[in-house]
Amino acid sequence: MQHRRPRRRLFSLAAAGAVALLAVSLAACGGGGDKASAGKPASPVTLRVGDQSKTIELPLTLSGENKGTSYGLSFNNFADGPHMNAAFSANRLDVGYMGDTPVLLANASNAGITAVAVAETTVNSQTIYARPGSGIHTPADLKGKKIAVTVGTSLHGYLLRQLDSAGLTQKDVQLVNVPVTSLVTTFASGQVDAVVYVTQYRAAVTAQSPDAYQIQTAALPQFSVLLAAKAALKDPAKRAAIEDLIIRYARAEAWPKAHPDVWVQKYYVSLLKQNPQTARKVFDSLPPTVYQPVNNDFVQAQQKQADLLISVGQLPKSLRVGDEIDSVFNAELAKKFTAAGLTT
Repeated sequence: MQHRRPRRRLFSLAAAGAVALLAVSLAACGGGGDKASAGKPASPVTLRVGDQSKTIELPLTLSGENKGTSYGLSFNNFADGPHMNAAFSANRLDVGYMGDTPVLLANASNAGITAVAVAETTVNSQTIYARPGSGIHTPADLKGKKIAVTVGTSLHGYLLRQLDSAGLTQKDVQLVNVPVTSLVTTFASGQVDAVVYVTQYRAAVTAQSPDAYQIQTAALPQFSVLLAAKAALKDPAKRAAIEDLIIRYARAEAWPKAHPDVWVQKYYVSLLKQNPQTARKVFDSLPPTVYQPVNNDFVQAQQKQADLLISVGQLPKSLRVGDEIDSVFNAELAKKFTAAGLTT
């Protein structure tokens, strides 16, 4: 899935993301480059925004926060984080959205990005499904079991974190590495005891494996991340526009929980083609999305995940999580959040 440099086999991590990360790929909501424009530029500045399943565009539009900007917005919809990383590397984007695992990938592949705002949750977008009779009920029960996963993806990172929560490593399980598109069928075939998949696509799993069940996983921090191109932040006009967009998006993210019926219909049903009843249950189970400037919790969680991925050869030992952060911009943004009445 990853557009990578030929000399590096390490950087195949796919996104999934936050609620958005891998679910975006499976929803087939667009390829890496479909464009739509929003806002009428009143200045020469137009921000090129990398989106997934309209995660940025839809809240901005429904809440009205996209109106009255002094800059234009050009949305590019991507299927996953790796395709977006390639666009950042090619200087095609100024801002983007992805999950925490593909941010590590972007860092490792020198995509020229900076994490500028994060939203934390312990309600993970990924989960683990097990077969009846497998004896798997918690991560500790995965020891010695066959697990279907796409190695080098956010699902892989999630599995490593769950194993670590139970004192296990990848060596304690039998990984069956299959493409993302084959995870459900591999699980249904009986070749494996469990599969790592996306929570909101439970229906896809149970359609082929009716007796499958979700195991009790550890509540681990997961972050949705807004990124900015380092080159864009060097342009004063774009820098100011990016700060303004982040503030608007932070406000817009309160809109879905305040208008659940409309949001479920517009996002889950119309866009992701989900069953309305199932979608509402998923949405109601999620806490509000609250974006903040990058914080130490994010840095620590990224370092923990990076260490696990480095240990299995999926990231280079030279990777520095600190390279994802622009402390000067972060301090500026914190002041903007305070001035806007948003908690920091």
